[in-house]
Amino acid sequence: MIENENFSEEVKQSTEHVIVDTLISILYGLKTEPELQAMMTDRASKEGLRVLGTDYNLPKKDALIALGTAAVANELDEGNTFAKGHPSAHIFPVVYICALENEYTWEEVIGAYAKGYEISARLSQAFQMKDDMHPHGTWGNAGGAVTRAILEEKSAEDITDIILLSLSLPIATSWLAAEKGQSVRNLYTGYGNLLAYDAVDLVSYGFKSNETVAEDLWSGIMGEGVDLSKLSADPDGVSMISKNYFKVHPTCRFTHASIEAAKEIMEQYKLSPEKIKTVQVSTYDLAARCDSKLIRTRLESKFSIPYAVAAIILGLDLYDDYSENLRKMGAFIDKIEVIEDKAMTALLPQERAAKCTITDMGGVTYSAFIPNAKGEYSNPFTESEFKMKYENMLQRHYSFFSEGWLNGLLNIDRTKSFTSWLIKNHLLRRR
Repeated sequence: MIENENFSEEVKQSTEHVIVDTLISILYGLKTEPELQAMMTDRASKEGLRVLGTDYNLPKKDALIALGTAAVANELDEGNTFAKGHPSAHIFPVVYICALENEYTWEEVIGAYAKGYEISARLSQAFQMKDDMHPHGTWGNAGGAVTRAILEEKSAEDITDIILLSLSLPIATSWLAAEKGQSVRNLYTGYGNLLAYDAVDLVSYGFKSNETVAEDLWSGIMGEGVDLSKLSADPDGVSMISKNYFKVHPTCRFTHASIEAAKEIMEQYKLSPEKIKTVQVSTYDLAARCDSKLIRTRLESKFSIPYAVAAIILGLDLYDDYSENLRKMGAFIDKIEVIEDKAMTALLPQERAAKCTITDMGGVTYSAFIPNAKGEYSNPFTESEFKMKYENMLQRHYSFFSEGWLNGLLNIDRTKSFTSWLIKNHLLRRR
């Protein structure tokens, strides 16, 4: 039994929320990605494991890849405000496979999940990954590996070895895969989950790494340096899983403050798009990279501030087909300029800000500043906003989706098994 009496009720509820949000992101990704549909059809096996919410059975390796890839495919997965990436997307697929192999109660899952999340998020802070790299499939792998190790009650010595091996087996990633809309970016997380799951077995076979290898890799190759003091608990005493962010916009988090600044102007001043001359977005350095106006793939649209802001100004739905949205916005996207504001860059990571300034044909300007978009740790969503998000994601893809189903999903009995919860909510059928 996993001991987690030291977790507050707030941490347990945060963990439940992260798990549910990640599960729904996976369900959405499994239905929206043609590559995943082709993969599952081709690799289906009667002897495999049932993939969440589908009729497909896949070999364990392929199930881990599919679930991890689906989690991040639509840019709706949670992330951590103070870590550089998405811890839960590297944990849920591993937990799901472990739960199919062994019956774990929700209480056990919560304990292991919160600890795995804590460790991987702190590692992200300590290992200052290079900005040109994408965080998927890197330090997050350690979170999935640790979570499995805790569920299987590995010793502290084994867990240390598992962390070091995981940190020594990252994927070499490129931020350009996201910026240029290439789906290999989603596979980073899929294969990261496979590496996370395998690390536990590999250590049991005798494979090892050590601190010197891991530190060398992260201080000079993957990262800009290692700050071991970041591995200690934060002075505020708040668990990392309680300091995460959620998303309702199906776009990169870097675009969200810009989206909301444009939305605030349009709602306040009721501007007519036809009378808009220029739009300027000022934001922090990482977000300012998302300035593409030549959109060639759906994923690329999710990393473009000009696309997202144009959609908001023109009243288009970001959940709708990107190519149809592009057709409707036409040349309007060319009116939008994105620039870096160094003062905003200096506010990271506490603030991820953006300022939108719209100038009309008469030279009148309208501005809005957003220090942190909704969904950030400091600016949480309401329950109704979450429900609207889940409706947007699942209603058109799953016949069982309803408000009653969602309320049932959120009604968790921690004494019951994780798999029984999935079965009860039509997400898993025993063969």
